[in-house]
Amino acid sequence: MQSQRQEQSEQLHREDFTHPQRYGQFLSYIFPSMMTMIFLSFYTTIDGFFASRFINKEALAAINIVLPITCVYFGLAVMLATGTSAIISVKLGEGKDEEACCFFTFSLQVLLCVALALTAVGILFLKPILVALGSTERLLPYTIPYALISIIFILPMMLKLFLEYFVRVDDAPKVALAMSATGVIGNVLLDGLFIIVFHMGILGAALGTAIAITASAAIGMIYFLRYSKRLKLGKPKTNWRLLAYCCYNGSSEMFTEFSTGIATFLFNLAVLRIYGEAGVSAYSLITYAYYFFIAFYFGVSVGAAPVISYNYGAGNSGKMREYFHYSMFTIAWSSLAIFFISYLGNGFFVDLFSKEQEVVAIAAPALRLFAYGFLFMGINVFAGSLFTAVCNGKISAIISLLRSLVFVVMGIYLLPQTPLGTGGIWLTVPFAELATFVVTLFYLYRCRRTYYPPHQHKHGFSHIR
Repeated sequence: MQSQRQEQSEQLHREDFTHPQRYGQFLSYIFPSMMTMIFLSFYTTIDGFFASRFINKEALAAINIVLPITCVYFGLAVMLATGTSAIISVKLGEGKDEEACCFFTFSLQVLLCVALALTAVGILFLKPILVALGSTERLLPYTIPYALISIIFILPMMLKLFLEYFVRVDDAPKVALAMSATGVIGNVLLDGLFIIVFHMGILGAALGTAIAITASAAIGMIYFLRYSKRLKLGKPKTNWRLLAYCCYNGSSEMFTEFSTGIATFLFNLAVLRIYGEAGVSAYSLITYAYYFFIAFYFGVSVGAAPVISYNYGAGNSGKMREYFHYSMFTIAWSSLAIFFISYLGNGFFVDLFSKEQEVVAIAAPALRLFAYGFLFMGINVFAGSLFTAVCNGKISAIISLLRSLVFVVMGIYLLPQTPLGTGGIWLTVPFAELATFVVTLFYLYRCRRTYYPPHQHKHGFSHIR
């Protein structure tokens, strides 16, 4: 009976990943992934909201100072998750379930080791790291407790991100949504309890986030221990060569996180020089808008990626073309909607997070300039995920590095020198996304036969064993 139920579950998994869908069915399928990414974007936003409303602007600035640290371990978790999930999805598409399960378990063990190593390094060198990131003596009483809790809870944070990707690979996007919803709701409740009721300040913000994310990670572990469909935890099979290829394939997503941390660090230094500590607080509000809106693009991308990878392995060109069409159309209309919402609603968004006039006066006009980046951001994000899904980590990494680091650094140093003056720094992201968009179109055209095959063709990655 158990074997029969497993066979039925596997058949439903294959049908979900291979049968044609209408556009409404596509939206219904990726909706949990979109909500998952939106909830993920809330973690730092929630802390920032409570910090600005119930602590002070120094606490808000401190959260942004610590952000590059979180980008490091988030980046490594996402690299392992995206790189290995693409390969495992291809293996499932090829019908190699046992290989997929063994490698999944091995990659999970690697993640645990990396997380423990990062925790040790972070605790040993906490203060020097924070000073190097721009924390002033005035901000250290806020950055130290917030960063310390974040580092202590690196393992559950990385585990949560990793498992959210794989429950989607196992065709359970609603479980990923439940994981994220639990984390967000728990974060709001615990932040309110620790900050408003117990008056724990920024330490309460850090604890609220850490405990909520731990609960979210626990849901993922319970799913794979008891309820997973095809992707099971089993006896790990060491394969360092394949792991290295997975890291290479997922490196674009890691570079995105790392580059975001570097860009945030450089932005903090620039706005600190131009506007003072109020400028860092204002930039924090801009990053909250950025993380919230870009979550829609990531939601479409991570929702479509397992299906694209599966059918890439199965050689099902029709399904790949279908998901490419639907994804591009969704990115197009959502980009226009997000631009107008962020451009016209800039004042409302800023007022929601801060009532300090000095911060609002900087952030409100800055968000209007920043909003132009959303017009091009979606295609760049989806293209990076698309090339990872079809095991072309090189192009994915190029796109990610350009949009999140190379062109951003150029913008930070060049735009304030233009006739726009110091205010030109807020056009850095629009400049970076537009420049990357041109490169993205080139790669989409040149490699169109890979992700948009004209006929049935068996893909795979037999060159990696």
